[in-house]
Amino acid sequence: MLAGSGLRIGEALGLRVEHLLNDCSTISVEQSLWHGTIQSPKTQAAIRKVDLSAGFAQMLREYLGDRTEGFVFQTKHGKSLSSRNVERDALDPILAEMGIKEKGLLFHSFRRFRESVLLRSETRNILINYWMGHSDEEMSTRYGKQLIEDDAWRMEWAERAGHGFKVPESLIGQLRQLETEENVFAIAS
Repeated sequence: MLAGSGLRIGEALGLRVEHLLNDCSTISVEQSLWHGTIQSPKTQAAIRKVDLSAGFAQMLREYLGDRTEGFVFQTKHGKSLSSRNVERDALDPILAEMGIKEKGLLFHSFRRFRESVLLRSETRNILINYWMGHSDEEMSTRYGKQLIEDDAWRMEWAERAGHGFKVPESLIGQLRQLETEENVFAIAS
């Protein structure tokens, strides 16, 4: 999710199924999760809609299955995940298998990846700043604000940019299996 959308980890963990619009093609960022507590996003600019490529939206629909409410990423009891447990239970084993010991700013690296994909695709700066939730006071951004309200234009650019990686077919099933295991991703008491 982080690499394909550019969401901050707290935004992704606070994301509810109800925040997925247009058949999972648009994420409405309305809240964030910080130390187990739902709160407002980091800044006013962080309250936004993030448009996804068709392939990424399809993967998200498959992951959700028939769920229509609750956290997008949740424990089997419907509670939100904690970033610390996601890192420990899911990412650390992957990094260890890859022989990577340095872990600092791991979640932020996915966000940086997404911005680099958008830049490489020649996506307009106004959209990059909007989708990434950056505060940008450049004149072109102020004059071009009406573009952000044009859903069709935003979706066209989301498709042009793509999501920047190929997801293995088996990944969705593996994620669903992790979600149902007893203590995986459980929030620390």
